Amino acid sequence: MESLGRYWWLLALRGVVGILFGILFFVWPLPSLATLVLLFGVWALFDGCAAFASAISGRGGVYSVVEGIFGVGIAVLTFWRPMITALTLYGVVAAWAVVMGIFKIVSAVKLRHVIANEVWLGLSGAVFVIFGVMMVALPAAGVLALVWFIGAFAIAEGAMLIGLSLRMRRVASVVAPLRMP
Repeated sequence: MESLGRYWWLLALRGVVGILFGILFFVWPLPSLATLVLLFGVWALFDGCAAFASAISGRGGVYSVVEGIFGVGIAVLTFWRPMITALTLYGVVAAWAVVMGIFKIVSAVKLRHVIANEVWLGLSGAVFVIFGVMMVALPAAGVLALVWFIGAFAIAEGAMLIGLSLRMRRVASVVAPLRMP
């Protein structure tokens, strides 16, 4: 239980980066496709590495390892073959969002056995899945719509992660006084 709250700041950092990433897409709505691809790759790499850190800390378990592998794998593909990613960005982002969302929802279900009424991670997963499904349902939305869509998604996901991190911080502050020296 202690390790759940010890690394609350990592979730908060992931949330802040997500929100900043989303704001960037609204402030700079017409980046080149190459910039969009590279920014997506940076975010996927950061999020995948943070998921690995959660797994290594003992907090995330096997689902965080899979999240990390998937996130870093998508980032490597993005940096290695940016033209392939540019041509398939829509499908790659949609698939990434659905898979990540499913793993987050599964992780939330497991977390509910440790913390009563925990919903932030589940909401985060739902945001991912809804985002992925909407991308598949609206393929003709265009690059500008994709930029705004990714921006809105990143802000919503960042807010969910910050909410979860604050919950984890509260858990840590309750558990810390209960530890025996």
